[in-house]
Amino acid sequence: MSDTTHTRQEMEQALRAQAELVTHDLAGTINAWMPPHFVACDPAAGSYTCFFELRPEYANPGGALHGGLTSLVFDTAMGHLAHFYSGHMTPTISMSISYLRPIPVDRPVYVRARMDKPGRLAHYMSAATYSPDAPDQLLATATAVYLAAEL
Repeated sequence: MSDTTHTRQEMEQALRAQAELVTHDLAGTINAWMPPHFVACDPAAGSYTCFFELRPEYANPGGALHGGLTSLVFDTAMGHLAHFYSGHMTPTISMSISYLRPIPVDRPVYVRARMDKPGRLAHYMSAATYSPDAPDQLLATATAVYLAAEL
């Protein structure tokens, strides 16, 4: 995806502002419990990488990150990227997740989100999670569609 209308600096500022909004303005919500931390972005590739701090209480009975919270990190990262390209809130229309490996809760989980196909009505996105010590070993992947048209 090529985006010549936005610089990397503009994209970074917007994504950091979204994370700040989640952390401060939405305090007390589930999104504020697990805010994203900016790592990198690339407007030409339509990509955004962030990480989420995990805690032992986020584990399922098997000791890995609960699947619902895996969905939360995907939805947050892809949702922030969709918001950047639309300039307004972009509700999730659908999301599909493949759980490939258990996500450990004793270290941060990284999410690399990508705008696969922007649209006037809907944005098609994908994302993958990985551990910082093994970035080439995917833990889970997701695809999602976000409403691009303003409600």
